[in-house]
Amino acid sequence: MRRFAVLLGLLGAGLASGTSVGATELDGFWMDSHGEVVLEVQPCGKEMCAKVVWLRLPYGPDRKPLKDYRNSDAALQNRKVCGLRVISGFTKQPDGTWGGGDVYVPDLGMSFKGYAKVLSPTQIEVRGYVLLPMFGSSEVWSKVAKPAYHCERDGVPPAPPLPKD
Repeated sequence: MRRFAVLLGLLGAGLASGTSVGATELDGFWMDSHGEVVLEVQPCGKEMCAKVVWLRLPYGPDRKPLKDYRNSDAALQNRKVCGLRVISGFTKQPDGTWGGGDVYVPDLGMSFKGYAKVLSPTQIEVRGYVLLPMFGSSEVWSKVAKPAYHCERDGVPPAPPLPKD
């Protein structure tokens, strides 16, 4: 799950425009380079946002659907990570990147800034950072088809039994 935290931080590209957002090159489903999470990116009013729709490891330490237990706000610690909006406020920047919004990383219970650069119709380079972009790291995410298993739509099934010794 640590990679999930880093990857969401990397995808944390913010956006900022004053017009309604139509279809963009960011719309759709994007998987991190380690195959641990799929986010659905879509317009949210005048900006872009993303939510978690698939997790390779959808269970928490209690073997129940993963919760936002590291959130510093105790009132939010019981919400499920599946379906959680983790990116908000992204807009197209003058340089063609997407940035200006926030990325929430459930693994860390923290929000970050970042940006995304479209490399091709199927790849984006994402960079997450603290304070300044030079204090961050980048990764390439790939566009994927809608996952057959969509945790928000299908729910998280019970965890498989633990192996017997």
